[in-house]
Amino acid sequence: MKNITLDNAAELTLKSTSQIKNASWNRGSYPSEEATEQGRTNAKSEEERVRLAKRLSEEKVLFVAGDFVRGVLDKSQFGAASYGLVHAVYEIYGAETAGRLLGILSRLFTKYLQHRAFTCRMDDLALTPAGEKARKKVLESGKSYGTQATESIFADFDSSSMSETERKEELKKRLVKVYKDDKEMAGLDNAVKGKMKELFQKVVDVTLPKGLLRRFPDNHMQVMTNSGAKGSATNARQISVLLGQQELEGRRVPVMVSGKTLPSFKPYDTAAIAGGYISSRFLTGLKPQEFYFHCMAGREGLIDTAVKTSRSGYLQRCLIKHMEGIRVHYDYTVRGADSSVYQFLYGEDGLDVTKQVHLNQFAFILKNHRSFVAKYRPKTISGRINEDDANKHMKTILKKKRKHPDGLLPPTTLELYNPVNYLGATSEKFAEKVEEYITENKNHLLKVKSGTNMRDKVPTVMKERQFRALMQVKYLRSLAEPGEAVGLLASQGYVSTMGPNCYVLTGAIVSENHRHK
Repeated sequence: MKNITLDNAAELTLKSTSQIKNASWNRGSYPSEEATEQGRTNAKSEEERVRLAKRLSEEKVLFVAGDFVRGVLDKSQFGAASYGLVHAVYEIYGAETAGRLLGILSRLFTKYLQHRAFTCRMDDLALTPAGEKARKKVLESGKSYGTQATESIFADFDSSSMSETERKEELKKRLVKVYKDDKEMAGLDNAVKGKMKELFQKVVDVTLPKGLLRRFPDNHMQVMTNSGAKGSATNARQISVLLGQQELEGRRVPVMVSGKTLPSFKPYDTAAIAGGYISSRFLTGLKPQEFYFHCMAGREGLIDTAVKTSRSGYLQRCLIKHMEGIRVHYDYTVRGADSSVYQFLYGEDGLDVTKQVHLNQFAFILKNHRSFVAKYRPKTISGRINEDDANKHMKTILKKKRKHPDGLLPPTTLELYNPVNYLGATSEKFAEKVEEYITENKNHLLKVKSGTNMRDKVPTVMKERQFRALMQVKYLRSLAEPGEAVGLLASQGYVSTMGPNCYVLTGAIVSENHRHK
């Protein structure tokens, strides 16, 4: 990190969270309970022991003055996740330095794989004998779940006084009526899906990860899914445990006129497998009926994707053609091609979405205050814009809001003062958060008038007045710049949330964008 630090900035200090959780390591808590009982540690209570374990865990990523102190670097640090390493470097040092970091990481990972290699073995997917036994036991206990869920939709159905044959015949009569009514059929589907979801969760709980033959980090399949390198927990479950309920258009597999889903089942069969529930897994293979159901769900996904591609493409073209003229002007209003005003401030607060990611990360900003001061140079704007009027008005609003939360408030600061010409013209929400952080001083980094706890342990880095001014300058620098084609951004963003980036998993269509959130 020190090699990419800019000359006029300080080394990076960052505290973040890894995607690989502490529980994945299967090493228990630190220090051990035995050590605590024997007095070999300073842990005086259970709370202190847990707190110490959290502080020393690999789940937390820590960089101090450019040195990588602790943690695991995975997708959360150099992937499409907020507050990671790459995002932090981009925020402090800019796009060029972030690009250099990605290039360095790319070469490093390529060289590592060339020397060490990485593969997935068959025993990465297998369960222990105890895990197999537990899996079979839970699946065996859930064989009647389909019938139980079917019976539960009939309030007046009492099978306690019936023989097995009578119960089946009575259930069949009732199902004949249910299959003819789409609403009742939807209710039946929801009841069975809800019951089978319980079974699915029970099987997963007894098998993953404690039932695996090889445990993380020796299990390369788990390494890939936990770190975010490739695949997901769902992929691992489908390979090692079971596939679960197959869905078509949000419903279970449709029933034919004969009352069957496939010719191999009995008419009006209440077993879960007859409705598309797959209790098999890819590792040991699927039954012919299960394979057919899975193919049905996969086909639906392919067709749906093909249809959505053309529809969303045309929708995107229409939106872009209608909104391409909407942009931010030099007075920071959002206007169309004919100069008609759509918004007086972009997004009502004027902020650019890409610039305001770390706007509320006050501890991060204070720990890297030298870099932020070098980047924004707050002294250069002193005397060039009004520094008093907007601040006075904001103080008045916040004071009245505290005293009379339900009372009538004066116009907002952004209504009266343009944020470009008046320092302190920010959104009320942002101003409240800044004042709240100054009051609480959680990280003990501010030198406040009322004094601060732990000042002898944590050196203060800035006075509250300087911090407030720095945050106001950061807000100013985070505004959407004139000329920004916000109409195009809006139209692209709207379509991307429902566009062709969809994939099929266990018969359910999941948005690619949602997966990354």
